Amino acid sequence: MKKIVEKFLVILAVVVLSCTSVMAEGLDDLGKVVDGSKLTNQQFAEDIQRSLVRGNLLNQGSGRISDLGGGVVNAYGAALCSVTCDKVMLKITVQRYSGGSWYNVQTFEDTAYNTATLTKSHNLSVSKGYYYRVKVACMAQKNGSSESQTATTDGIWIS
Repeated sequence: MKKIVEKFLVILAVVVLSCTSVMAEGLDDLGKVVDGSKLTNQQFAEDIQRSLVRGNLLNQGSGRISDLGGGVVNAYGAALCSVTCDKVMLKITVQRYSGGSWYNVQTFEDTAYNTATLTKSHNLSVSKGYYYRVKVACMAQKNGSSESQTATTDGIWIS
C-alpha cells in the first residue's frame, strides 16, 4: 500500500510540475514581440489596417480576438470597401504561440457578393495556457481589379 501511495505522489508531482512549467513559460514571454505581435495578458486584441490610397476599393481590413472565458475565443474579421464590390472575401486564421513560433489552429473563409461590407465572427474552443492571435486577410474585387489587406492582432493569454 505504501508503494502505491508513493507512486501516486510521484505521478501527481510530475503532472503539477509540467503544468507549472507551461504557465511559467507563457508568463516569461509576456511583453515579448514575435512576428510583429506583442504577447499580452489582455482580454482582447485588435488590428485595423486602413488604405492610404484614394479611389481604392478596400478602405479598411480589421481583425480582433477576444477571450470569452472557459477556453473559448472569438475571432472577428471585417472588410470595409469604399464602393459596392463584385466580391469581398475574408480569411480569418486563429494562431497559437508555442516554442517561439505561431502555428495555425483554425481557418475560417467567408465570401460575399455585390456588397461593400463583410464582417464575420467565429467562436472556437482552444487549449488553455497559450497565447493566441488572429490574422485576417481581406480582399475586394470589382471589374477585374482587386485589393487586399492583412490585419494581425497581438497575442492574448488564454488561461
